[in-house]
Amino acid sequence: MVLEADVAVVPKCYLSALYIHEKGKLFTQLVDLLQFYEGFEINDNVGKQLTDDEVLQSHYDRVQSFQLLAFTKIPKL
Repeated sequence: MVLEADVAVVPKCYLSALYIHEKGKLFTQLVDLLQFYEGFEINDNVGKQLTDDEVLQSHYDRVQSFQLLAFTKIPKL
């Protein structure tokens, strides 16, 4: 799941012509299902459900990583 999040598979699918085309109904359903499981709260390494604290910590880690990137790329911040 990390690789497909890294290459932004779901957002690219949302922007594709097939996603909004009337013949792309199955594709739309599959992309929506992929988006749901992409954010599923499970440990990718061992397959166990994450606790609420682990989910919260993961969120904080992503926010902190984003802030670090923003502060290093935009000096005025």
